[in-house]
Amino acid sequence: MDQNMKQEKLKQKINTHLRNITRQLIKFDTLQETLNYLLESFYNEFTCDLVGVILKEDHQLLPKVWIGEEFTIEETLKLNLDDCSSNLLQDALWWPNDQEEGVACSFRKAMEKEQLSTWFTVPLNHNNKQFGLCVIGFRDFIPLVIEAEKIFVEFGHDVAVAMDLAKEKEKQKRKIKGVEWMRENIFPGSSIEHLIEKIVERAGKGTQAKGASVYLFDETNSCFTYHPPNFGTTNLFKTIMVETNLPIDNYFPSVEIPGSHELTIPLIVNLKTIGVLYVTKEENGQFSDDDLEFLEFVSAFVSMQIENARLYELESESKKRMERLMEHHQELVRKTVQGQDLHDISKTISSMLESSLLLYDRFMKSISTYFKEEEMHLQPIIEQKVMDQKQEITQMKTREFWLDECGEQPCAVWPIIGGRDVLGYLVICLPKRKINRMLRLTLDHALNVYAIEFIKQKLVLDAKEQVKESFINQLFSEKMDDQEKIIKYATLINWNVLESHQIATLSLEMPEQDETNLVVLESYKSWLWDQIKTKLALYDLSIIFTRKDKEFIFIVKTLNNNEHVEYWKGLHQRIITLLSKERTKTKVFLGIGGKTEKIEDYYYCYVQSVKAKNVVTYRYPQGGFSFYDDLGSYTILNNTSDPLAAELFVKKHLGPLIKYSNNNHVDLFETLQVFLNHNGNLRDASNQLFIHRSTLEYRLERVAELVQIDLNDAEVRFELMMAYKLYSLFNFNTEQLI
Repeated sequence: MDQNMKQEKLKQKINTHLRNITRQLIKFDTLQETLNYLLESFYNEFTCDLVGVILKEDHQLLPKVWIGEEFTIEETLKLNLDDCSSNLLQDALWWPNDQEEGVACSFRKAMEKEQLSTWFTVPLNHNNKQFGLCVIGFRDFIPLVIEAEKIFVEFGHDVAVAMDLAKEKEKQKRKIKGVEWMRENIFPGSSIEHLIEKIVERAGKGTQAKGASVYLFDETNSCFTYHPPNFGTTNLFKTIMVETNLPIDNYFPSVEIPGSHELTIPLIVNLKTIGVLYVTKEENGQFSDDDLEFLEFVSAFVSMQIENARLYELESESKKRMERLMEHHQELVRKTVQGQDLHDISKTISSMLESSLLLYDRFMKSISTYFKEEEMHLQPIIEQKVMDQKQEITQMKTREFWLDECGEQPCAVWPIIGGRDVLGYLVICLPKRKINRMLRLTLDHALNVYAIEFIKQKLVLDAKEQVKESFINQLFSEKMDDQEKIIKYATLINWNVLESHQIATLSLEMPEQDETNLVVLESYKSWLWDQIKTKLALYDLSIIFTRKDKEFIFIVKTLNNNEHVEYWKGLHQRIITLLSKERTKTKVFLGIGGKTEKIEDYYYCYVQSVKAKNVVTYRYPQGGFSFYDDLGSYTILNNTSDPLAAELFVKKHLGPLIKYSNNNHVDLFETLQVFLNHNGNLRDASNQLFIHRSTLEYRLERVAELVQIDLNDAEVRFELMMAYKLYSLFNFNTEQLI
């Protein structure tokens, strides 16, 4: 009975002591203070040799604090939970009273290694949360009060509550300090560099990390980019490219997952990730749940500040860019007013757009290029790509046309439009993602400047050409109003009109000419004429170029008989070569008139060149050149024929054939011409016409019926040949002859 009373008194004493400890524990503000008081109270009250608190972290037991001499529990009690008894964190264990036979437990083995004869554990549990356990040990055997087990288990719950409360207080204090730190260090209007400097410093010191850094997301280039400064040292790449359809943990380690030596916290504003905070410890270090909560708290506040700072910088940069744009606009206006050339304007526009560019006219002829130094090697590649896609560019229906891959630099083509006409094309070398609203406004202004410059230059050139052509065309009039005025004007352009000259007329014909698009066709011919003038001026500086109606005219100093044939042959070949380089199948017809001896001869020599050109067009459908003096009978016909009499003669002999050929699918006009050219040889004529001899005979019978002639009569054949020559010489309109 006395023994029972003693045990009951002991239990009462233990219970009272534990209650007192519990009341004291809830007063402490930190986990360390709570654990230290717990250890000292047990150590002093029970005169034990070892008191320690072992906490559960993930699947491991880690000694947190302990009291006792000559113990190595820092190593021996660092255990894997899977190697320990299943009830270690659930029940109070009493050694040696409740030994489990045949059960292997690393915890028991560790206690034996520490040479403790008697020990018991107090599990620290609360609301299904297992914090760990408290262990009390004695080197000498001490009889334990088994009946006090429930008291210790209940006490363990109270300790767990006190620990949970202390940790919560620590978190609150941490947050309060964090808010105070933010209030003291983060100011409205702070730069991104200042914000990042403070956040990495706070993150690194607050978690005792080796290094901390911030990566901001670059939407333009789809990548996370390291933004200095950093705290300590980190080992990630400076730029991390991403695919937007993959989660962030594909690019950064341990995203919001503690327990590793690395930890990544996304910086989120309005559900959009603007960057990440990355922290790292030594290889043997680990970030805890508390570290994660702390970093999330800090980053949640700073994320908005960083986004605000970034928006402010973007706005500031946009303002500066607008100011630079206005300066460039003013410079462009000044250059256009002062009449600067297109290369200077291109240089300024390249600076405005911050890109290399190429300028082409409406027929894709290069006018001006300006490349940044680091992109000079791309110029031939891009020029070749433009030529390869020339047809697609000139036929594009959209505002812009992106070329196929041009090395490492994407390129786009924009049409330069004046009114409804395309005046040229601008090629800009820059990625599509960089074309924002501001750049488009800049680009629109640049295109307008080019359009104005094209129109202005065209007006100036047209004015000069019109004055020149007006003056020269007076030479080609049958009656000159004022010879002295013509001579004075010729002197102004360094041309001695009184010297002997030869006049040639050039005609350009396109295969399959589109009659519904004559304006574009004539514009293209004018452009070809400009190219011809530019190239031939290098061939002979003394050539005078002009136009009369649709005819292109050369005026060349007279050469001696041995030189002038080779000269005109070479000039004709140069024209053909030039047009072939432009990838056009244009046919070239060139007629060269006689030599002028006096100023009145210009008209007659011009007429002769037109007649020679007409004959070449008629006799050589694929193109060629001829001298008026070499036309033989054509010369006699020209000098002796009255145009009206010639028209009536041709109309009488060939009119019915022309009318029949226009209304039917059989060309009797050509059939008769081939027959006459082969001196009436039916076999040779049918071979050239690619028809059977009997078909040719039938057609000739039809010709005889229409014109009411006898083709076997030599005199009739002579008259028909003369009619064909007059037709080609005077270049009659077929409508006149029907």
